[in-house]
Amino acid sequence: MNKGSLLLGLLLLQWTIFSGSILAADEDATKKLIDSQCANCHKFEGKPESKFNLKGPDLMWAGNKYQRPWLIRWLTGKEENLYPNGYRWDLGNGQIKHPVLSASNANAVADYFEKYFLDSRIKKSFVDLSTLTLREAEFGAEIYKNFSCFGCHQIKEDGAKVGGPISLNLYDAGNRYNIDWWSRFAENPQDFTPHSGEYLADLSMLGARYIIGYLMTLGVEDFKYYEPWTSKAFQNADASRGEPIYKTYCSQCHGAEGKGDGPGAAGLDPKPAVHAELPLSDYPDDYLYNLIYYGGKSVGKSPDMPDWGMTIPEQDLADLIAYLKKTFKGE
Repeated sequence: MNKGSLLLGLLLLQWTIFSGSILAADEDATKKLIDSQCANCHKFEGKPESKFNLKGPDLMWAGNKYQRPWLIRWLTGKEENLYPNGYRWDLGNGQIKHPVLSASNANAVADYFEKYFLDSRIKKSFVDLSTLTLREAEFGAEIYKNFSCFGCHQIKEDGAKVGGPISLNLYDAGNRYNIDWWSRFAENPQDFTPHSGEYLADLSMLGARYIIGYLMTLGVEDFKYYEPWTSKAFQNADASRGEPIYKTYCSQCHGAEGKGDGPGAAGLDPKPAVHAELPLSDYPDDYLYNLIYYGGKSVGKSPDMPDWGMTIPEQDLADLIAYLKKTFKGE
């Protein structure tokens, strides 16, 4: 090694030590900031404890829980209070003004959260938002309503806040939370804060996908929903491949020639649609997709029409729709 290379190596080593010292000093200052500004109300232990023993949420999983842009806005005082009646609604204290940090301190705190406050229970979500359809989000909204989430949480409908202002508002949830955290929280909210008043719902994995997906759309302008009928499978659809799919899954009720005279039709009321009399060639792909994938009830038709989405593979479904449109022209 020549003298120049040796000198450069020593300089790099000195810079690494120096920059490491700066980083350690910055983290130490941030920890002191958190201890002085945050620890008055928040714990960072990750040990499940009743909400009624706390002043604010335990932030042990803060690095998993929040989307960074929202967290920065919150710490710099640019977001409204999450709890309309305060975190401890039972005390009747109302909202407590949250400390406001400078932008640089807020970023330092976010860095610290992302490095040190991570919950090992939180894994990659089973929900892929890139494949979430509008119909699935609508199912999620129905679950939200049917499982009485309106009783405690507020969302917005037509710009107006609706729901009980007991717990935190959710109308901006899609910009606030990370989906990995949502998915683990949905498994059992009581794991995080027992006796918090959180409701344990009897949901299937598919139902959980629907409501988590729905919550992750709230507040997100122009959320891009997945449109399966624009996928590669539909671009490569083949009506000839769709004919045996029709025979296997549809003819039992709709008949081999689409005349509504399959063996299952005898016991059904209303009777199956007579495809031979319908101009299915003119029906939009999205309508036919939703009808077959999510069942008749999804488009206001008979609930006796099954939802075939988990049974028929995507390419087969695309081929089936191609067959329907090529074969039944309402003539």
